[in-house]
Amino acid sequence: MTDSPKVRILLVEDDAGSRETTKSFLERSGFEVLAAEDGARALQRLSEGVAVVVTDLKMPRVDGMQLLKFARQEAPHTPVIILTGQGSEEAAVEALKAGAFHYLTKPVNPQQLRHVVQQALDRFQMATEIAALHQRLSESATFETIIGASAPMRKVLETISVAADTVSTVLISGETGTGKELVARALHLGSSRRAKPFVVVNCPAIPESLIESELFGHVKGAFTGAMDDRVGKFVAADGGTLLIDEIGDMQLGLQAKLLRAIETRQVSPIGTNKETQVDVRIIASTHQDLQNLVMEGKFREDLYYRLNVVQVALPPLRERREDIALLVRAFIDELAARHKRPVHDVTPAALARLQNFDWPGNVRQLRNTLESIIVLSTRELIDVADLPVPLRDVSDAPTLQSLISAGTSLPDIEQEVIRQTLERTHGNRAETAQILGISGRTLQRRIKDYNLPF
Repeated sequence: MTDSPKVRILLVEDDAGSRETTKSFLERSGFEVLAAEDGARALQRLSEGVAVVVTDLKMPRVDGMQLLKFARQEAPHTPVIILTGQGSEEAAVEALKAGAFHYLTKPVNPQQLRHVVQQALDRFQMATEIAALHQRLSESATFETIIGASAPMRKVLETISVAADTVSTVLISGETGTGKELVARALHLGSSRRAKPFVVVNCPAIPESLIESELFGHVKGAFTGAMDDRVGKFVAADGGTLLIDEIGDMQLGLQAKLLRAIETRQVSPIGTNKETQVDVRIIASTHQDLQNLVMEGKFREDLYYRLNVVQVALPPLRERREDIALLVRAFIDELAARHKRPVHDVTPAALARLQNFDWPGNVRQLRNTLESIIVLSTRELIDVADLPVPLRDVSDAPTLQSLISAGTSLPDIEQEVIRQTLERTHGNRAETAQILGISGRTLQRRIKDYNLPF
């Protein structure tokens, strides 16, 4: 299930029989298990390279809640899964409020336990990998607003760390709301230019007739309404970085002048032939496909190649769903503090819906949605009922894409495929077996193995 060396799980259970049964199952699933008979012993073992804690709630001496609070302080990246008996769900909810990753009711379904442990491990790996990446960057605080530890985002962070302190132009591409300006700022702040200006020109926000003046400046009387001299963004960014946002919207005539300014490092304000020398690092961003615009004759090919020295392609949120849990919790911490609200976490059911939504507006839409929820909330946990209607209607079952991208085991993926197919056929086993290409007997055995309600 996992690569060597094995992932280390701390199992805390005061009942010897349950402890040995659960330990054996987790070991067969590929984990290394450290077993503790109570919370006091678990406190001593927490520092032994543990990735996930699985603990009973009711125990003598030090109970699961005390262990959870200690783990949150001493090992904040280590998720804690609570095991609780029937009738103790109220206490388990309190544990969630205190920061537990999940809770399971005894007797625990082994397949469900393995699935939740894998989810917790994904959380642990995300947190530790991004912390390691940030540590390696020269200005780690610069990058803390770029949240994500999925494979696409690790590639983005690696590119930033390598390209930040160079003079090369950078082209950042990505859908609206993916965080292109955040990446541009990270590139600037990770460079030796960090003490100099970071200047942004938003092409769509400026009337076409004024964007040349915005970039290069003008002298008094250069055109109607030019009552004074104006310094352009190139000069304002001298020594620093200039981000030309949504460069695909720039008119062709101005593209030629921009190309010349980049190549000669000289600019001429409108109304004069006098050239000013500038030292500016250019970063451009776009949500459009510039190569298609080149083929359509709407974007200069020479400018495209001049800008595309280093490329950073930001993935849409639907292609990095494993980052959503990190983003949600980071936004909750930030927005609850800003708006002075008691919210500090999200229930597993609500998080599942957030993870399975496609987010056409990407990270910006996710953040705005959470802000709207938090502003109106008086509770500590965001639940399904707090979500906007379109998100409430999203299935809380993991999509196949999210399962595979999160690295879930093959048995869990098989279980989910069978479950979703049974749902689609309204429990018709014969039709399900035909769709899956397996015999009815095999399907019946799988339904029993996975304890599916069909």
